[in-house]
Amino acid sequence: MPAFMQLLGWKARGLRCPDHEIDCCKPNGQPYKVCLVQMPNGTGKTTTLTLLRAALSGTAAQWDPERVRNFRKKGSTSSEGSFEVSLLLNGKRTTIVMNFDFESGRVQYKTTRDHGQVNRFNPPTQFRRFMDPNFVNFFIFDGELASNLLDKTHTDAQVVVENLFFIRTLHDLQVKVEEHWEDRARQVSATEQKGLTRRRNTLRRLEEDLENLEEKKRKLESEKSRISDTLEKQKGIYEQEISRIEERNAQLHDAKDEFTKLEHETRTKALDILDQMRKPHALSEIFGAMLLQFKNSLDRVKLPESAAREFFEELANEAFCVCGREITDSIREEIRRRAAQYLASDDVSLLNAIKTDIQQVVGLSIVDDANQLKQMLASLEELIRRRDDARALLDELQRDIEQSDPRVMQVKESIDQYKTELEEVEEELAKFSNGTYDLEALKKSIEDARKDLAEITQTLEIRKKCDILKAILGEAAKQAQRGIVEAICDEANQRIRQLMPYNNIFISDINRSLVLDGQEGGSVGETLSVAYAFLSTLFDRSEHKLPFVVDSPAGAIDYAVRPRVGELIPHLGEQFIAFTISSERERFVQPLKSAAKGDVQFITLFRKGPAELEQIARQSGSYVETADGILVIGEPFFTQFQLDEEATS
Repeated sequence: MPAFMQLLGWKARGLRCPDHEIDCCKPNGQPYKVCLVQMPNGTGKTTTLTLLRAALSGTAAQWDPERVRNFRKKGSTSSEGSFEVSLLLNGKRTTIVMNFDFESGRVQYKTTRDHGQVNRFNPPTQFRRFMDPNFVNFFIFDGELASNLLDKTHTDAQVVVENLFFIRTLHDLQVKVEEHWEDRARQVSATEQKGLTRRRNTLRRLEEDLENLEEKKRKLESEKSRISDTLEKQKGIYEQEISRIEERNAQLHDAKDEFTKLEHETRTKALDILDQMRKPHALSEIFGAMLLQFKNSLDRVKLPESAAREFFEELANEAFCVCGREITDSIREEIRRRAAQYLASDDVSLLNAIKTDIQQVVGLSIVDDANQLKQMLASLEELIRRRDDARALLDELQRDIEQSDPRVMQVKESIDQYKTELEEVEEELAKFSNGTYDLEALKKSIEDARKDLAEITQTLEIRKKCDILKAILGEAAKQAQRGIVEAICDEANQRIRQLMPYNNIFISDINRSLVLDGQEGGSVGETLSVAYAFLSTLFDRSEHKLPFVVDSPAGAIDYAVRPRVGELIPHLGEQFIAFTISSERERFVQPLKSAAKGDVQFITLFRKGPAELEQIARQSGSYVETADGILVIGEPFFTQFQLDEEATS
């Protein structure tokens, strides 16, 4: 059954924002399609947005005492505060109350729905997946989420797609299939109960090991990404702080250039020396002398030419062999017959090549290459000395800058700390690739253990069927998700073209984050527009209907784009609630009002203080006044409202 959620209103008392009550409904009790809540900077927009998220997700029960106390109204001595949200969930009213106890630093939830009130966060089962901390952020939305949609370390847009379009159900079915087999395995008695228990324990232990290792890997990868991002930011801050000291920064820049140049020259010289050291006679004059002696010896005995043409023939004509034996006619014939086997054409060519190479490489002098190597080594030593001096100067300049400015030293210490943490995380992650933590081998062991258990419980056939069904469900989930992602990307890109026809920004994929085609991000306005296009497509294609709550819906968007965003917003869902400031009204409110066909509620909430503004509000006819705030309902006051401090904030 589709989920249909509407926000009827909320009220706050004793908290950091002014005490107020917002009613999003018309006189007939039905919510307005669009509700614009105008609140100047400093009135508590961020606080109210945070409270709405907490009320719809149940997260405040886990807040630490310090965070809870931070919500106490400034200057108040009261130990209590409250925030209440009223909802329609599939047409049934539900109220969620957060009671703040500032003394104990705790928040207690109360949920009231058709079966009565309970002292905990207790939404209907059908809505729990939407009233989850990660999911709530997608329909109670601010500029930070818009930016995070393009950052895989902050959001998981893929999970939202799975939840909205029931793809998650296929994964849940895989779990149910596995549980079914485990139930059957428990019900069937084995011939040897001892062996059955042992195999069950083995399988359970292996599955726990796999789950622990996979969780460890996920945490390490997340930690690596977090540390890397933080490290890059700290490096940027470090460079920024150093750049403020102009004279020393110039010296530092020159020192870096000099060090980089000398390090390159040192590396190049070392490679040249390695090439020179491949010549043995360059390492020692003795090698050169011996090579020349070898060549001269060959020349002296006229090898290889003499041997090839004359040696064996002359030997055959002698009366006695070189060994002293008499040479008979039969031996002469054998010498001539076997002569071709010795110093044949290949051997002659090799000897000639050796002599030529010795002549070319060693030449007439046996000391030239050795002397050249000595000179190159001396030059390398000088380069190393100069490079080390440049490194020392660079380190000294960096230390001076760090010590002269505590902020630089603090950032440098943070960088060193994050580098150490990153090395530790990478070292631990490396264990997953070097075989220390072999996930694939562990999965194979689990499959073998399942087969062993299936055999002893006589459920091997069921095990095979379960594996087939799980594979089918997994492939179905993969194909369904790919098809939905492609459809959402196509439709979202059409909306992006309508909003920004000249910006050439497109969504190419949805993984953990939105993946832009050919770029990692855009301007603040572009990012917000992409987020609107994606979320409007996402919620428009789903059969579930959720309210869409936005902080500063048009603040960072160019004036040229604002009318198109205003026309798009009423189509984001059945209900749209926006927290705005006066500077957002221009070229945004009227297109929004036209697109919503006038079904718009205008509310202005501000802190007490400006006497003239209070007087105008009290004369407006439709206002509610509390101890520290005034709430005015109506378009005239909304349109005319302006605070000087807001305009300059």
